[in-house]
Amino acid sequence: MKHFTVFLALLVAFGLFAADLKENEGTAIFKLKPEFRSSLQKSDNRTGIASIDEKLQKLQVSSLNPKFSISPQKREKCELSLIFTVQSPYPPQAVVNLLSSDPCVQYAEIVYPDVIFAVPNDEHYSESLYFAFLEAESAWDIHKGENGTQPVIIALVDTGCRWTHPDLAENIWQNLGEDFNHNGYTIYYNGSTWVMDTGDLNGIDDDGNGKIDDLIGWDFIATSSGGESNNPYESSGHGTTVSGILSARTNNTIGVSSLAWNLTLMPVSCSYPGSSSIYNGYQGIIYAAENGADIINCSWGGTTYSQANQEAINYAYSLGSIIVAAAGNSNNTVPVYPSAYQNVLAVAALQNNGVKSSVSCYGAFVDVGAPTGSIGTLSGSGYTTVSNATSYASPVGSSLAGLIKSYYPEISQSALLNRIKGSCDDVDAVNPGKENLLGEGKLNARRALQEDNPLPDEEIRLALIENRGATDANGNLAVEPGETFSVNLLLRSYGEYSAYGTFTISTTNPNVNILSGSHNQSIPADAYFTLEEVFNIYVLPTATSQYVTFNLQTTADLPVVAGNNLSFSILINAGGIFVWEGISGGRDMSGTFIKNTLQNLGYNCVYGTTFPASFYSFDAVFLSFGAVGSNIVRFDKPYMFNALYNYLISGGRVYIEGVDVVGFDLTYYLPDIQGELDAYEVLWPLLGIISAEDGVTNAIDNLSGVSYTPSSGMLFTSSSQTKVDYIDRFTELYPYARSAFEESDYGCVAVACAGGYNQRSFVFSYALSELTDGTFPNTRANLVTRIMDFFMAEEVTLPVELTSFYATYSNGGNIYWNTASENNLLGYNLYRNSNLSLSNAVKLNAAIIPATGCATGNNYRYYDSDTALSDTLYYWLESVSYSGFTQVFGPAVLIVPFTEPETPPLPPDKIEYLSAYPNPFGNSVFLELKIAFPAPVTVKVYNIKGQLIRNWEYPYLETGIHHLSWDGLDNKQRNTTSGIYLMVVKTQERTFTRKLLKM
Repeated sequence: MKHFTVFLALLVAFGLFAADLKENEGTAIFKLKPEFRSSLQKSDNRTGIASIDEKLQKLQVSSLNPKFSISPQKREKCELSLIFTVQSPYPPQAVVNLLSSDPCVQYAEIVYPDVIFAVPNDEHYSESLYFAFLEAESAWDIHKGENGTQPVIIALVDTGCRWTHPDLAENIWQNLGEDFNHNGYTIYYNGSTWVMDTGDLNGIDDDGNGKIDDLIGWDFIATSSGGESNNPYESSGHGTTVSGILSARTNNTIGVSSLAWNLTLMPVSCSYPGSSSIYNGYQGIIYAAENGADIINCSWGGTTYSQANQEAINYAYSLGSIIVAAAGNSNNTVPVYPSAYQNVLAVAALQNNGVKSSVSCYGAFVDVGAPTGSIGTLSGSGYTTVSNATSYASPVGSSLAGLIKSYYPEISQSALLNRIKGSCDDVDAVNPGKENLLGEGKLNARRALQEDNPLPDEEIRLALIENRGATDANGNLAVEPGETFSVNLLLRSYGEYSAYGTFTISTTNPNVNILSGSHNQSIPADAYFTLEEVFNIYVLPTATSQYVTFNLQTTADLPVVAGNNLSFSILINAGGIFVWEGISGGRDMSGTFIKNTLQNLGYNCVYGTTFPASFYSFDAVFLSFGAVGSNIVRFDKPYMFNALYNYLISGGRVYIEGVDVVGFDLTYYLPDIQGELDAYEVLWPLLGIISAEDGVTNAIDNLSGVSYTPSSGMLFTSSSQTKVDYIDRFTELYPYARSAFEESDYGCVAVACAGGYNQRSFVFSYALSELTDGTFPNTRANLVTRIMDFFMAEEVTLPVELTSFYATYSNGGNIYWNTASENNLLGYNLYRNSNLSLSNAVKLNAAIIPATGCATGNNYRYYDSDTALSDTLYYWLESVSYSGFTQVFGPAVLIVPFTEPETPPLPPDKIEYLSAYPNPFGNSVFLELKIAFPAPVTVKVYNIKGQLIRNWEYPYLETGIHHLSWDGLDNKQRNTTSGIYLMVVKTQERTFTRKLLKM
């Protein structure tokens, strides 16, 4: 990874950047492989492992800390202690991308804050109606929690709670391991309120659990800026409401009741006051489990899976805890975590009659439902009634689990969970269309205590978690006509039972033949499993580009009641146009508009919202990434880079739009993507960009198309784009690219490129579809048409045949060029520099030098009087066609004498000829050099940015033919990337150049 240059150097003012993340990008974490534990020597934000520390240094990591605080007694044997959080000025996805490549890292990922699942209800009721539908009174006739022979602890992992509430305080857990004065309590009532026993607040970790003076629990984020505290108190909030359902003081003549009937409540706060997010929920789960919680309630969650958090759940479960979690409030089947993790009881919200709550999630991951109509609970120092949210369903399930544990103190975790599920009342009849998607049904407390060994129904519930794409025969990651491929699927089974299943795929699409479509294998209980390369499909040679939808049907020796019919799609790459946008029809994205426009123009288009692994065979590709603060998908995964890079160097045509994708995403998200090169260092030149600035807010008011580009003569004066922050600005890379759109008082916001691999691209910082149409030609549809014309034109090189281009000195620079033909040519521009960098060369002619347009060619001369800049000057000639395409010749070299020369003519050329072969080349290129007279010779290789890559000096070469070579390495013996290079061979009198193409 290199230090950022040009506009980007100042952007990495790391404190500012880190404090101004554009979205909530989560936190990067990684896990060290267990076999490297002995090598771990953490200090100064380093691990002591060289390969990892090198990456941490490149990422300029400012903080490296264990993700989980593990009890000192368990730390050395617990793999959770190998998981670290990383703070860096780079986006978390960049940290994950780089660390994932390290052989000592087991995995790296991003974790996000979770959200609470409350739905406020202002309508207060005088009594809790949900108890009747739980048959709670009949259950209490059998057993009340306070009558158990062993204490049962229910942990509230939430926003904290008002533990001083008169209807809660007597049930609060008191950690007698911190009872320093040995008086038998850690909190007490002082006559007006409940307080901590100051005699126990000694500043010492008396019980050795790693937390000082945790008398009743712990607060893992005491303020919005962080920090921890021994007081998990909140005056009023989500946690207080949930705590009342979990374990309000029951049968005390005041307030409300809890199904658990006076079990012990351990409060753990994982959020700061006033926040609706849970930041350290899984740390809270670990703390609760390590400190003896039998039941752990989690009325919160998110939709992102995390390996680290699954490990935290497994650890808590291994310590004997049962984790109960809310199924989520999104009214869909998307799995919510932690409820969808293994070893967690997922609770949906039902109305009291068993009908699904309007907000509750449902799906194969749900285990049970809880009645949530009119639940009396705590609010601040008083009381309230809540209804119909999974935040309130989860504590009903936890309270019942605690009641069962109290009644059956020796019951195992699996037996307790089976008893909860097996005693539910079926609700399929009142939930048409959602049969078997609400788990075992509605909780029934009486049945859970009374029935003899109730068990869940012996059935299987499945979900397709990920379509991992196809394995194709030729390995280019594209499924093509005439090719046989197999599919790779990740599935999840939910429930207690394993089975032996038969998996069968089918399709109605006539473009494929399924060669082997059935497979038998075991289905594990409550686990992930894969179907990898077990189905073989043949694509007919006549198939066109399209998505083919397959159906996966599963039968087993147990009923498959959910997920027995699943579908997935595979993309066939067979030419035509591929159009992608991150969100279907999303504002500030143009995929849908571009697709419809191209189809109206008669093009065969394939549209998708899943970024493919390969663009192979497509005639053109359109990619729409969106806008910061609106709909946006980041270019942040290595497979995205590989797909785009391989397509460009194979001569692909690509349109890319988005406010951040080029200037920000390519710069920050993919460090060291090719050796030491970041993504921007590889892709910018291929897109015709020498630098890109992550810009500022700029709404369109005068977007002008630049002459001789596809947008020539176009003008847009407004846009309906909803977010116009961080609009990228570009500097185009001569000679391959031109600014295509200039926004007044802002700069270049679009670049059209025809590159050395025959690739063509059009990069745009705004959403094309949101432009406001004017009168023709200033319309969006016309812009799409012009871009396609640019992409599909057979040849973008100019109809000019140059026979010579050279410079001589006589009272200034005289630059000559002769053409054999120049049809359809507008004219010429001439550029000069004192070095071999064309990118910052000065244009000499104020107006274009007109071409004669003669089919038989012409002779031209330009006089440059300003030659005192250097003793050596370089000139480039740019020819410009009427259609806007350009071609660059040169450089021609001018040796400027210190005084007016009155010397004899120069001797004959010492170099008679120079050839390079093979060209294009792979690893090495060979030079054949014929020397007419003995002479010193220098050889230099430059990249397209004008940077010196490699040089040799030969103090003396004899007359004759010499064979030299370049092995593709730079001066530091590092391998160079694919691309165009300029080789310059120079004697004292003349310079010869050859353009080389490394594949």
